[in-house]
Order: sequence, then C-alpha cells, then structure tokens
Amino acid sequence: MAKKVKPGKLRGNTTPNLLTEDPNDFILQLIGGMKYDLSDIIQLVLLDGATVKTAQDLEESFRMVMEKGIEMSLMGNNVSLEYIQMRASVSGVFNSSTETFTRPKHEVNPVLTAGQAYLDAAHNTLVENMGPAQNNIISEVVNRTTKSVNKDISSGGVLELHGKGLKVTGSEMYPAHVYICDAATGTIAKNIIEEDLLANLPTQVMFQVPAGLETGKKYIVKISTQATGTSTKLLKTPRLIVSDIVLTCV
Repeated sequence: MAKKVKPGKLRGNTTPNLLTEDPNDFILQLIGGMKYDLSDIIQLVLLDGATVKTAQDLEESFRMVMEKGIEMSLMGNNVSLEYIQMRASVSGVFNSSTETFTRPKHEVNPVLTAGQAYLDAAHNTLVENMGPAQNNIISEVVNRTTKSVNKDISSGGVLELHGKGLKVTGSEMYPAHVYICDAATGTIAKNIIEEDLLANLPTQVMFQVPAGLETGKKYIVKISTQATGTSTKLLKTPRLIVSDIVLTCV
C-alpha cells in the first residue's frame, strides 16, 4: 500500500486583486519557491534512505519519487519531473491583508501540466484517419460448444455472434456471407451463406462452423452484408464487418 503523501506548508504574501475595484479584495502570492528537476527529487529520495534492488524496489522508488515531488510542490516549489510539472496555487478572496487562510473559503489547488518529454512525444505522435465511424460491430463471440466467450472456435461446432448491425442480408448480385478467416493473413478459410444461418438478427448471428479448421490455428470472423437500418432497403454495395476478436481453434 502506498505511503500517504505528506502535506506541505505554503507561504505567501497578500496583494491587492487588480481584477476588482474592491479595496478589501486580496489574493495570496506564494513565495520562496525553488525549482526541482527529476535528479533533484531522486537525490531527496536517496537522502531519505531509499535503495533499488529489484523490480519491486524500482516501483517503490518511483512511487517515492512521485510522493516526494508532490510533497515539494506543496512546499511552494515548482517541480519538473520531465514527464509532468507540478506546483500549488491558492484560491479564494482575502478580505484584508492579514486575513487568516480558512477552508472552505480558501483552498490549495494542485496545478499539473505536461512536461517537455510528454509534449515532445505527443507532438510526434502519428494520427491516422480511419474514415467515418462504424456503427456495426461484433462485440462478443460465444462458442456454444465450449461455452467460452471471445476465446476459441470449434470446427463443426456452433458459433454465436453478438453486436450491432450484424444482420446478414444480400442480393442476387452480392450474396451475403459470414467468413471465417486466417487471423494472420485475412485469407478466407470457410464461408457460411445466409441461408445456412441458425439465427440472423441485427444483434445476433448464429451458425454452425464448417468442419476442416486447423486445431491450434487462430481465426477471426467477418460479415459481408447489404443490410441497412431498415428491413426493406439494401446498400448498393456490401459492407464488411471485421471482428477484432481472435479465436483459437480447439
């Protein structure tokens, strides 16, 4: 269990609040702050007697670094840990230059911002536009043979798909199918036609898995359908619903 972070002690001077015309409106500005970087905080942790021997020790030391950083920020210091920066501020109006700090009228507020290392990584993060959001998804796959969920598939067994917009509907030009595909290559291993489905609803599709899948191999399920949100209209061309749930053949 993490040790409780020590509360700090802040010092400040009251100054007139220039945002108002009230002569009895003051704010508290903190004084005496120093700047601590990661190595400074680590040295403070080491002065407390910390040592690192194992992974657990390293995790504990990281926790102590964070707690020491928070502690020093609550002493009125600006703390930069490369990944985050933290300091404290005081909110609330002081009605005289000597008014005592009292809660809940006044409060100490943590100010946390991203450090330069975080900002550098964020500014170099790649973003890929995957196109319009898909409202159709296979959210759960149940192997009725093994009773497992999102785990395996049985050759010759029964598979049940749950999700949204799953109804398998096609046309003479574009017959609808449920495909069982190689998870590594996407190659179709088996396909089930619309007429062979045991259940075919927008939220549930169930079918018997064809025999011949390779034990130990990993597969995913895809659905090709022209179904829309209405029972009468079809899409001009099929849409493909691809499950990201990997199933191992047992």
